Amino acid sequence: MSTVRSYIDQTQQRPVAAPSIMTDDTQHEVRCGMCAKELYVDDEGYRLYMDAITSGLDNPFRCEVCREEYDDLAYEG
Repeated sequence: MSTVRSYIDQTQQRPVAAPSIMTDDTQHEVRCGMCAKELYVDDEGYRLYMDAITSGLDNPFRCEVCREEYDDLAYEG
């Protein structure tokens, strides 16, 4: 189940966009936090993903389509 919400706290981190194509630098597969599409991140991005998941926080990664949708919803407030 995906939950879409706008953030009132401006200090909260916005979702991070990640490419959907594996490259030499982006070897780790993660999932979009909204639609579960496969995304690929580097070592640091994967560490961020794992830290968020183990801490019980929201998945910080979004595919390009979901990120645009998130931005539109945040703008409409």
